[in-house]
Amino acid sequence: MTQTPQKTGLTAAERQYPLPPSRLDVSVYRDPDRYRAEIEAIFHRSWFPVHPSSDLPTARDFLTWDQLGQSVVITRLDDGSVAAWHNVCQHRGARLVDGSGHCGRARFTCPWHGFVYDLEGAVSSVPLRESFDEDALRGLRSPAVRVREWGGWIWLTLSGAAPPLEDYLGEIGRQLAGYGLEGFSTRFRTSVRLKVNWKIVMDAFNETWHVPFTHRDTLAGMVMWRDAVIRLASPHSWMTLPIRGFTQRAAPSADHRESHLCHYLVFPNTIFSCFPTHLQMWSAWPVSVDETLLCAYEVVGPPPAGRTEEEWQRHNERDWRQFLDVLGEDSEVINNIATVAGSLGFRHSMLNTAESRLTAFHREVAERIGEEEPA
Repeated sequence: MTQTPQKTGLTAAERQYPLPPSRLDVSVYRDPDRYRAEIEAIFHRSWFPVHPSSDLPTARDFLTWDQLGQSVVITRLDDGSVAAWHNVCQHRGARLVDGSGHCGRARFTCPWHGFVYDLEGAVSSVPLRESFDEDALRGLRSPAVRVREWGGWIWLTLSGAAPPLEDYLGEIGRQLAGYGLEGFSTRFRTSVRLKVNWKIVMDAFNETWHVPFTHRDTLAGMVMWRDAVIRLASPHSWMTLPIRGFTQRAAPSADHRESHLCHYLVFPNTIFSCFPTHLQMWSAWPVSVDETLLCAYEVVGPPPAGRTEEEWQRHNERDWRQFLDVLGEDSEVINNIATVAGSLGFRHSMLNTAESRLTAFHREVAERIGEEEPA
């Protein structure tokens, strides 16, 4: 039976929502100057999971990451570690590498004038070297990008000043570490373009009480959305949701990661939606002030006891089909927002206590761009 909203009264979980109601001026979604400030003050200074580690399975494999107006080459070195560097030739600014693949010769040649780069982005050969200023060539390399492998993912930050990854993740990192994600594998992936500001996308995935309306036939009967428990771990946040017919069977002493759907926001733009044995992960990448690219993945652990690999694969395929249905429902609502985004009849978003994670998120955004916090 589908759970429906109650007209009066709050559940025990709803009474613990951590922040009071708030309001947001619509300019936070529409102002192009604010958007540029967010890119520079937030996205250029944060850590992101950008690819599964399995996308670079062997030494000398490479891929390119193109988001936020940046292009980065990520390579698997001969010692098994990863390196990352800006995908731009230091001669005259040409793009060096396209796509992904294997670089058996461990060298990338600029297609414009033939400068050669090694797997770590250092210049190893220069045509007509004697015609250049030798001092300018000494130690020349494409600037390195900080990169780490953690939890089965390749993470990077465009900032030299960002804290170490584990410090950046804080409590969220400790929570995710409990799943043993290094033993999980990425089975499915998709992407969708949404015609709205990136923060509208993040808002859509950080509260539960749209579930009985938007997801009446897909999620409402599975997650006990009114019993979500919200926790703030600035700049991140998370919540636990009981799973109908599953959580009730768990032992009272069971860890929440073994009994609940746990939904983690890694600020600013990534969600890990973790079931005990698998998860969906997605990131919302800003394309412009009113366009966002959502990249989503299905990541699964080993087969639970009593299931064969074939049974587990069929189960994962069903989970992924359901996720795509849910994503389609969200995308329809989100893209319809775009049709009224410039309406003169809408000036403020009103956030209730159930949307405490949204309030916390927008406060964090405002603080990082040096703006007064939302009311």
